[in-house]
Amino acid sequence: MPTAARLNIAGASLLLALAAAANAASQDAPKRRPGLWQQTVTTTGLAIPPQSMSMCTDEKTNDLITARAGESQSCERQSVRRDGSAFVVDALCRSGSTTIRTQGRFSGDFSTRYSGELRSTFEPPLQGMKEMSQKIDARWVGACKPGQKPGDVVMEGMGGMNMNEMMNADPKKMQEMMRQMQQMQQMQQGAPR
Repeated sequence: MPTAARLNIAGASLLLALAAAANAASQDAPKRRPGLWQQTVTTTGLAIPPQSMSMCTDEKTNDLITARAGESQSCERQSVRRDGSAFVVDALCRSGSTTIRTQGRFSGDFSTRYSGELRSTFEPPLQGMKEMSQKIDARWVGACKPGQKPGDVVMEGMGGMNMNEMMNADPKKMQEMMRQMQQMQQMQQGAPR
């Protein structure tokens, strides 16, 4: 799979992981505590290393991510339900001609930490990929850093962005932001454009 395609899927998967965590935190589960969260996403099904990111959150940011989750895809089902002390995520969406089935399970107090796993299948395969799994581990590290504002996300090796601005951006701006993130990643890895 070409580097740009892997990065596109990786970027989208990181956003999905953020949205799923925020969605789990906003529905039946307690909301994520405002402040700075450190999150690591380990993806299988793509040839990418674990991705670390930090995100400055507040209640408005969590609500916005939840409201926008799945908007880039047509979803006929998205749900989060409590199962004992865990939260189960289930979604059935379409992206172009591909049906995406995602199931996951999250646990934690969402005040100091949470973790979970998402598994997605793609039918027909999306850019050659039939399935993908993600493990997400997040912990609250304290107040946001000086100069950070809610929605600021710094992804290791990919630079930073503001989720609030990204979620409110029109689709063309969103595509441009993803293109810029891909270029930064490729420059850091020395890959051709």
